[in-house]
Amino acid sequence: MLKYQSSLVFILGLTKFKLLQNYIMKNLQILSLLLIGILLSCSNDDDNVQPPEDDDPVTATYKVTYQGTWSASSHPTDYPSNSHFSGVIGMAHNTDTTLFKENTLATNGIKVMAETGSKAPLTTEILDIISSGEADLLISEGGLSSGTSKIEFEITVNSDHSYVSLVSMIAPSPDWFVAVENLNLYENDEWIDDVTIDPTHYDSGTDDGETFTSPNAPTTPAVNIFKITKAPLGNGTEITPAVATFRFQKI
Repeated sequence: MLKYQSSLVFILGLTKFKLLQNYIMKNLQILSLLLIGILLSCSNDDDNVQPPEDDDPVTATYKVTYQGTWSASSHPTDYPSNSHFSGVIGMAHNTDTTLFKENTLATNGIKVMAETGSKAPLTTEILDIISSGEADLLISEGGLSSGTSKIEFEITVNSDHSYVSLVSMIAPSPDWFVAVENLNLYENDEWIDDVTIDPTHYDSGTDDGETFTSPNAPTTPAVNIFKITKAPLGNGTEITPAVATFRFQKI
């Protein structure tokens, strides 16, 4: 009888163990499926997360002050009583392009701007550059009503097109103009806070006149754009002081 009871206990214990084992195995399977689902869900979520863009362009807004410094005392030789400057025109661009280049022939836009102050052809040329992606902002503002007046305007530029080039006709004159060339406002990942530029004084190489009020005398053939150094604006070596300044202040 005792032997029979021992056998029964063993059988019952074995049965419980198998039941417990089956229970654990089933729950392990369920747990494994849950874990796999969680991992897959996490993986899908990770796939949908977009990493931050480190190279998105940043922008900055500048107040630009165009100040005339041209007077009978600063440049007395043949100083014209009706001194003034034509409307400012230019662009914000990258390093792959320029508004014009010294020692190359003037485009029609630069020629017309330098001789008459008109912006129309140069506006078209700048819009073509913008269409190419090498510039993204046309800058077109007013001029200076006298040699010593000033205007202020704002421009917003981005780090992909952080170079600014501007031109304005010296008037009256045959074909002379002032220019800010390829001014980079974003250096070493930082925007310049405040900078004042003395523009360069250029002859567009398209008119032979040598005084402010010379009659129209087209240069045939045209010559390359060159820096003005001689009278009536220069002293034979340079123009000093400049006839205007451009100040860029980050807002």
